Amino acid sequence: MNFKLQITSEAKKQLEDIMSASSKKGLRKQLKKALRLLSENPKHPGLNSHSLQGAEESLGLKVWASYVQNKTPKAHRILWTYSKLGKEIIILQVIPHY
Repeated sequence: MNFKLQITSEAKKQLEDIMSASSKKGLRKQLKKALRLLSENPKHPGLNSHSLQGAEESLGLKVWASYVQNKTPKAHRILWTYSKLGKEIIILQVIPHY
């Protein structure tokens, strides 16, 4: 089952910053692949998707993190949640992991 990706305004800004930076060519390629995999199968092993502990209690929704990069300083992650109907994935943020 393919999921439609919805992107919040905050995530859209983060994506635009990455896509417009000439120094982030490798990250752009990795990000495009991660978004494709996320829409095709959020449980794909390469994404290493996992729920964020404590997010449900504080935000009231289950938030997931998926890898864009791994074994890289400040490796990027996609933070997302399922829509209420479960047919869409809402991208909340695309951020470096510290």
